[in-house]
Formats: sequence, C-alpha cells, structure tokens
Amino acid sequence: MRGIISDNTKTKAGKDFYDLYYSEYMDKKINASQIISLVEEFSFARNTKISITLATEVIYEFMARPDEEYLSEMAKRSVYATYVYLKDLEKQSKSFIQY
Repeated sequence: MRGIISDNTKTKAGKDFYDLYYSEYMDKKINASQIISLVEEFSFARNTKISITLATEVIYEFMARPDEEYLSEMAKRSVYATYVYLKDLEKQSKSFIQY
C-alpha cells in the first residue's frame, strides 16, 4: 500500500490543515512508499504543533493557527518538504553499492 496519509489531528485547524495537505499532496502526485503521519500535539497555552512524519523521521513541523491563508501556505511548504525528503531517500537508496 502506497501513498497513505494518516490523520492524527485534534482540532478544527488541524483537520483543515490535513484537508489542505492531502489535496496538495494528491495534486503533486506524490506516492510515498511508507505511511506519512500528520500529528497534532498540544503545546504552550492554547497552541498546537503539527508535525509531518515519515516512519520515525520528522519532515516538517510548525505551530498551528486557525487562519486559512496561513494553513494553506504551511500545507504547500509541508508538501514541498515531503517531496524533497522522499527524493533524498530515493537518491540515497540508489547510491549504495553492494559488493
């Protein structure tokens, strides 16, 4: 199974971000071989932190705000960071030579 994104958000802003991230991810036709997790954690006071992880590696994280424009921009940045991370993994797997 490829291209799965798990939703571990807790707030409306987190759910909105997940929807924006998922649509951006599908528009770019990214197909990760591992599960990508969007995790929302409670932070200082009433803030939450959203992290995008692949396996155990944190790809991108930021403090969430319930502003639609901000979440849209963070979704674009997060998808780009995901794309770059997956391309780096692909390069690494090709550069290993077995003897």
